[in-house]
Amino acid sequence: MKYFFLVWLLILSLVMPTEALAQTKQPDNLILGLGKHHHAVTTDNPEAQKFFDQGLNLIYAFNHDEAVRSFEQAAKLDPQLAMAYWGIALALGPNINLEIDFKREQIAYQAIQQALALSPQASVPEQDYIAALATRYTNKPDADLHQLDVAYATAMGNLVKRYPNDLDAATLYAESLMDLHPWQLWTKDGKPQADTEEIVAVLESVLQREPNHPGANHYYIHAVEASPHPERALKSAKRLETLVPAAGHLLHMPAHIYFRLGDYEGAVRSNQQAIAQDDTYLCHHQVEGIYPLMYYNHNVNFLMVASSMAGRYQDALQAADTLATNAAAIDPHLPILEGWMGNRMLIQVLFSDWEAILKTPPPDAELPTTSALWHFARGMAKAATGNLEDAVSESQSLKVATQKLPAEATIGFTPASRILDIAAKVLDAKIARTQNDYDSAIKLLQQAVVAEDALDYVEPPDWYLPTRETLGGVLLAKGDYAAAETVFRDNLDKYPHNGRSLFGLQASLQAQGKDEAAKLVQTEFATAWKNSDTQLQVENL
Repeated sequence: MKYFFLVWLLILSLVMPTEALAQTKQPDNLILGLGKHHHAVTTDNPEAQKFFDQGLNLIYAFNHDEAVRSFEQAAKLDPQLAMAYWGIALALGPNINLEIDFKREQIAYQAIQQALALSPQASVPEQDYIAALATRYTNKPDADLHQLDVAYATAMGNLVKRYPNDLDAATLYAESLMDLHPWQLWTKDGKPQADTEEIVAVLESVLQREPNHPGANHYYIHAVEASPHPERALKSAKRLETLVPAAGHLLHMPAHIYFRLGDYEGAVRSNQQAIAQDDTYLCHHQVEGIYPLMYYNHNVNFLMVASSMAGRYQDALQAADTLATNAAAIDPHLPILEGWMGNRMLIQVLFSDWEAILKTPPPDAELPTTSALWHFARGMAKAATGNLEDAVSESQSLKVATQKLPAEATIGFTPASRILDIAAKVLDAKIARTQNDYDSAIKLLQQAVVAEDALDYVEPPDWYLPTRETLGGVLLAKGDYAAAETVFRDNLDKYPHNGRSLFGLQASLQAQGKDEAAKLVQTEFATAWKNSDTQLQVENL
């Protein structure tokens, strides 16, 4: 995953040079709706205190560049406020979604040095906060940034021991540990990685004492979402629906838990609310950088996948088109942005809209990942409509296109070659199934399942056409109903209450004469598919 954080850094440097941070328009007014969380600092200026609180809440909401501007405003209102410069340095630092380059580290270093210079006027706890953060930054171009992060986490652990009742210290300590292992807190078999148990314990301790702590609720969702029991964060998800209504990312965060629990409608709702709030925010503020680029589009991407899981074809298509439009407005040739360009075709494959796929013209030849996905989608459509010769040709073109991909090509946070390898197996299985060669199709899809399971955990998944559903469909076509039942149940373990898997499971149960079980599943399917705008057919699984 580290490679892809660096790719995001490249994009950030292109769309917003680091030097521009200090030049972006300062907020004239406080942002209404950022919650009531308060951390008292040494200042006689009430407005400076408000902007400091706003900055800290924005950090908890992962709007780091806006947080910088809030802390700068606090420093403008009270030039002696040491903690304002601490806040600037904290906001400029790394987080689980972004590492920092030397230029950004330099600005953070300068800010924390200013905080150190002003710290004699601050309280002793504030001096300790500043000293802890000072361990994270140097002025050396060749510094080992990971070791600096380790030093900062150690310092924050010591700060928590010194001030055990300071819940912000505890929350920031947990985040500092998460930053050491971004998106790698759990093994694929559900075991906690290094520091995970400490992270979870610290955040649970904070939430026991302050259930409405915005940062602890946010980080707790990230801490357990990939675990075997994401429902542990369901209370945090519910709180974040209303806790900080002006923070789009926090409105979005419940979707991470709802999706894992199979509440796809809830995930749709959370992302719709987040997008609406961010539209308002972006309309009223001069915003550049990583928030509108990454976080806003993450909401749209999540909305697309959640809508597809809920059977909402038109909503998924609309979100896919929004992603493509947003990427094209920046530069669709940037590898990680190009990964957004082919989503419409993948959604069309998922919903078996073969006619629309066959009407889709070839993409720009300078978009290699999109071109490869185009060949995949056309191959699936050709096979589904009985044109096997063209389907085989598209399969060959897909494989050639994949071999020619640049090394940095990505789909989401995954190397594009890994996603396209799964796609190639799915397409070849589709061709084999059309030829009634079920054994070959099953073998290919079993390989695709292994490849899908090997992908890193990201939410939403970068490959959102679950291969087990396709495998279950082939097993149904072959007449191996017991095996199909097992496969659909396995996919429901991964994606609970998923409509397509429930539909396939119902069919497999009916075929085995398990009528009572099939009726129960049919009821669950009706609930899962209640807002769908499409009808499922067994042959399209």
